Amino acid sequence: MTALLIDENAPPPGASGDVTLDSLATNKVPLGSWYALAVLTAIHIFSQMDRVALTILLELIKTDLHLSDAQLGLLSGLAFALFYALLGVPLAWLADRTSRLRLISVCLVLWSAMTALGGMARNYPLFFLSRVGVGVGEAGCLPPSYSLLSDYFPRIKRALAISLFNTGAAIGMIGGMTLTGYLGEHYGWRAALQIIGLAGLPLALVTILTLREPARPKAERPVETMLQSLWVLLRRKTFMHLSLAYALSHVATQGYSQWAPSFLMRSFAMKPTQIGAWLGTIGASCGMLGVLAGGFLASWLVRRDQRWDIWIPAVSVACCTPLFFVMVLSPYVWLNFLANGIIAFLTGVAGIATATVQSYTEPYRRATAVAIMMFLLSLLSSGIGPFLIGLTSDMLVPLVGGESLRYALLVASAMLLWSLLHYSQAMRSAEHDRMI
Repeated sequence: MTALLIDENAPPPGASGDVTLDSLATNKVPLGSWYALAVLTAIHIFSQMDRVALTILLELIKTDLHLSDAQLGLLSGLAFALFYALLGVPLAWLADRTSRLRLISVCLVLWSAMTALGGMARNYPLFFLSRVGVGVGEAGCLPPSYSLLSDYFPRIKRALAISLFNTGAAIGMIGGMTLTGYLGEHYGWRAALQIIGLAGLPLALVTILTLREPARPKAERPVETMLQSLWVLLRRKTFMHLSLAYALSHVATQGYSQWAPSFLMRSFAMKPTQIGAWLGTIGASCGMLGVLAGGFLASWLVRRDQRWDIWIPAVSVACCTPLFFVMVLSPYVWLNFLANGIIAFLTGVAGIATATVQSYTEPYRRATAVAIMMFLLSLLSSGIGPFLIGLTSDMLVPLVGGESLRYALLVASAMLLWSLLHYSQAMRSAEHDRMI
């Protein structure tokens, strides 16, 4: 347990390699940094699996617990997202001042256990509380992970490293949808959640025993409270416009992902196993390719012109807009999957925005900055979005019957255009606000 006794201002020994401040000032990346990236990516995979496991099981849960679409929307969205968002900022503020690896390990144990407990719930309130627990646990995953990677890798490699880390979401989606779809159909939704949840627990030991905290870049660190840190970041125009743009674009894309299994079952009569295989493989694999493409593209273009770190996600969102209408309104399932795959690729490319915000904040505020970004993402795209789509679907049933969900999904498409407005505003203030 020596991993718990760390001088965070000293070069870390052991498995993570010698990640020194000198190496961060150059393009040199120690082997230990790549190992740390692999472990953090594995954690990201399990966090995404636990998150998407519910989406593929919604119809089975609805039938078993006799729930409405609005209740499903709360279960898959707000129950997780509200507490994920609310606790993300204080946990990130804590990560900026204590051991990030220790925090990630504790949170991993919490969300894995709560996912498994969700499979034991016998009524809606208990199930709701289990998803709250998952949200609380996962709130401590991404902000400290992004902060760690920003210290493990130099700036010129940062977009690539974070893009590789973000492939964990795509891999987790493939595994979560495919494996959970199979388990849910053959063994029931309860067993599926219990197996998916318990599988992630051993990774917490790997993290705390084999990784070391990297040396944080030396910078004048003011003594400030969490509210003071928030006030500084909330007043930084480029950071806030980027965070809002990223969150708003996901109201449409992530809102669709939450409801896609139910939509495909109702409108195309597909089975959970089919949906898990097709949707998981096409959407998630294309998303992973997009994340990698975005990382390599940013590494190539940003060194020529720093403005590309905003132009790339903005162009990607602009291309998603017409494709979203094709995906939702298509009468053919193959066209739906084709459009979904392209959108997943473009959304993956736009994911470099999570690396871009690191350039508009100080090293000692990085985890807090990511938490603000994730707060907006969770509140808008994971929380309010799925609930409003489910509520709109219920309201449209008298008008369009079984196709109500198809038209409810169109409500979120306007968020893509709103997102582009914030990207354009971020471009205007970028040079003034850039920190590194």
